[in-house]
Amino acid sequence: MRAIGRGPSVPRRLRNPRRSYDLEGRECEPATVANARQNGARGITVKCACNHEALIPFERLWPDEYVPDVALRCRCTVCGGRRIESYPDWSGGWRWKAGGLAPTT
Repeated sequence: MRAIGRGPSVPRRLRNPRRSYDLEGRECEPATVANARQNGARGITVKCACNHEALIPFERLWPDEYVPDVALRCRCTVCGGRRIESYPDWSGGWRWKAGGLAPTT
């Protein structure tokens, strides 16, 4: 299924790197924090360029905020960097063990 954007076509040089665009160059609206929570995500994962990763619980976020924009308010606690990406954590807090699934602690 292809995403269908809204509004006028955006020239490639003016496109926001935190957004996706359809084949005609129209911006597609990203998922919001409320939408990710409603669809079963357990929080928002933020990952720095140094590979440090952290989970931000939904209680610390605004429901109408776009998931990619969460990274704009973050700074890495290891290297202090701002090159961070954010995406929903779909793991649900479960991991595979030899005896079956068990909640992570």
